[in-house]
Amino acid sequence: MAGRDRNPFVQNAHKSTREAKKSQEFDLQRRLEDQGNILSADDMAGLYDPKRGLFTTIDGKPRALTVDDLAAFRAAVHDIERRHGQRRGNVPSPDAGGIKPKQVIDLAAPEDRQRASQQIHTVIPVSNRAGVVHIQTNAGKSSDVARHHVHVQFLGYNNAIASSAKNLDAARAMLAGKIKFDCDCGRHTFWYRYIATIGNFNYGRPEDGFPKVRNPNLRGIACKHVIRVMAHISSGGTFNLFAARMIETGRRTLSDKLNIVKVADQQAFIEQAEKLRKGSKRGAEITTTAQRREKREAQPGYQRRKAEQERQRSANERLRQTHSSKVNKPISESALVSALKSAGFGDKAIAAAIAAAKQAQE
Repeated sequence: MAGRDRNPFVQNAHKSTREAKKSQEFDLQRRLEDQGNILSADDMAGLYDPKRGLFTTIDGKPRALTVDDLAAFRAAVHDIERRHGQRRGNVPSPDAGGIKPKQVIDLAAPEDRQRASQQIHTVIPVSNRAGVVHIQTNAGKSSDVARHHVHVQFLGYNNAIASSAKNLDAARAMLAGKIKFDCDCGRHTFWYRYIATIGNFNYGRPEDGFPKVRNPNLRGIACKHVIRVMAHISSGGTFNLFAARMIETGRRTLSDKLNIVKVADQQAFIEQAEKLRKGSKRGAEITTTAQRREKREAQPGYQRRKAEQERQRSANERLRQTHSSKVNKPISESALVSALKSAGFGDKAIAAAIAAAKQAQE
């Protein structure tokens, strides 16, 4: 493909892999060097020394961290853990983890969804390995980089490979299931990686440092790059076909070998996604489940069906009241026995049903 015809965000998959790895290494080194400013899991457990003089912005402006703040932080952590199945009441109860793509969109902060809708317009899968997909997105206009790297681990990949369903059907089930994710942007690193870690839907390095300055209230769940990726995953269309090819390749090779997406295929993915976006009524807007339901319920057709259902319900209720002797006529014991026998029930089950019916009539 001629360079002038290629989308500027398309690049060789191996180059993208090197970029992502370099970003991960930089992030880890930075995190280790900043250890002295981190409010760690040990600190949260009660080992924090106030002499360290750490700060928080939980009240909206910087101030020294207090013992009461630590208690508030622990309560916020427990709320996150309960929401994502890692705690039952006050007892830790970790499960396999993961979160569904639609849940990521629903739980995201409104401003992050808005940024994803307005600023992130390019999503390109560049490689996959054993159910982990490396995806590129464009960066925002104010970013100092051109693209960001999102990794998504599909937890249902092995089940999809072994499923008796066709490739596309197995892919759809996998995409609707649980995932873990990671992004190399600062928003995910400093605001959301901690939430993803304690919620057990983090892919990549874990984070035990509480975001005492950036996100002390643990608000939101994902950056704009991840949200746009989740919208692609959950909207079907182009990503369904990509996932179906994933399943097909996995079934054929039965290996965890890295499978790259060629430049021409990346370009084709973008063009098809753009075609579908232009044909969509929502366009690039990313909406929650509740927002889509409200919009659907506001449609005249929905209102007419709802009104007709209500009229039918009222008519049935009037019939039960005015013809109660006919509508609510009790069934005779002989008719009940006959009906149960014809349905294949045994004598003990029939006797129990008759006893229950008599008790209800008393």
